[in-house]
Amino acid sequence: MKNTEDKIIKAAVYVLNGNDAATVDEIANHIGITRRTIHRYFKDKNDLIERCKLKMMTTCNATMMAAYNSSHLPVVQMENMLYAALSIGNEFSFVKKRFERSGYSEVISNDKEVYDDVKVKWFRIVEELQANQMITGDFSVAWIYNLFGGIVDIAVNAFRNGDIAENDMNKFAWHSFKGSIGLKE
Repeated sequence: MKNTEDKIIKAAVYVLNGNDAATVDEIANHIGITRRTIHRYFKDKNDLIERCKLKMMTTCNATMMAAYNSSHLPVVQMENMLYAALSIGNEFSFVKKRFERSGYSEVISNDKEVYDDVKVKWFRIVEELQANQMITGDFSVAWIYNLFGGIVDIAVNAFRNGDIAENDMNKFAWHSFKGSIGLKE
């Protein structure tokens, strides 16, 4: 049962990334099931999208924590967290687009405890880099956080629009981000 539910969520993410107006029938057809099967697990398309959002938050938290724990060096942690954010942003781009329209902060506030742990760790990295004068102290941590998110959005959009190759997305984003915060490696 859980396996089918997970397959439906995965299919919804894939189909809706390509066409965020896709119907439940299109999602069902993608994995060779009926609309009725989807409705056994989800009340309607909005319920399915909510579950995609929850899946994104869970995946994002795990991926960002793994990136944070990948090193004790703050520069490496920051770089790996950027790559993790790019990966999640690309995988779940329709969720972010959809909830930006209605206030993306709603996504975060519903899973605040999970989100805050990652955010606090990210903020500490920036504070440590600033304290060690490895990045400019001219910007607030909040500004750098928004800049980080903006660069992720730009890179994902450029890739999805075909403006850059997938293998350039990480390189361009990291170069742009570290240059914008004056990172000294």
